[in-house]
Amino acid sequence: MAYQASAQFYDLFTLGKEEEQAFYQLLAQEVGSPALELGVGTGVFAFHLAEDGITVVGLEKSREMLQEARKKLQKAPPEIAKRLLFIAGDMSDFSLDQQFRFIYVPSGSFQYLTTRKEQLGCLKSVKAHLHSEGSFVFDIWVGDSDPTGTWRRLETVSLPKGGAVTRSISTRAQESKGIIDTVLRFDVHDKTGRITDTFYDWSQLAIMTVEDVKFLLAEMQFQVETIYSSFTRAPWTPEAERAIFVSEPI
Repeated sequence: MAYQASAQFYDLFTLGKEEEQAFYQLLAQEVGSPALELGVGTGVFAFHLAEDGITVVGLEKSREMLQEARKKLQKAPPEIAKRLLFIAGDMSDFSLDQQFRFIYVPSGSFQYLTTRKEQLGCLKSVKAHLHSEGSFVFDIWVGDSDPTGTWRRLETVSLPKGGAVTRSISTRAQESKGIIDTVLRFDVHDKTGRITDTFYDWSQLAIMTVEDVKFLLAEMQFQVETIYSSFTRAPWTPEAERAIFVSEPI
């Protein structure tokens, strides 16, 4: 799972996700409370929903990410903190004593489920926890990935106490296995630019198509309400690099 060794840096790289954040905030307002975020990470989206008055339960498999979320929760204003609960769990198989109006998996995290068993397990669990008039929303990356494993620098951001950290990525597609091997590298620089530490996170992502997802959803008796190509709600087209599914139980 990505962002274990580097969970401490995750929030530094959320710039540029404003459209995705606004997308989920608006949907949550439209669908209603409570909400369940699968793969909640450090709670970036969940905190914004809570600020809007939505009660959010966040499920996270990574212990390191969960620790970061709970640290932030301790510092949050009481009126926000009371609407948030972060729990350890695997989105491929979970059981909570609650139903939700809105369940979502942001930032392409559904693709961390690399086997059909895991994907169907997630949808089965979602179905068991989703209100009959609720919505289940998630996105997948359908654009090309570099199959060579070449390192690509993504961005450099400043650290709160000085210095900076650079994030780079290497992807290698295994088409025969339907998997993309992904490595994230974080180079920590001091104020002079010298690299003082390096962290790596390895993960695998499922290669999925829109038709693959439609088939999975139909098998678990979900109806696709809409497919967007961006978080601005542009309609999906075959040329799009992202597909965002808004579905509901049948």
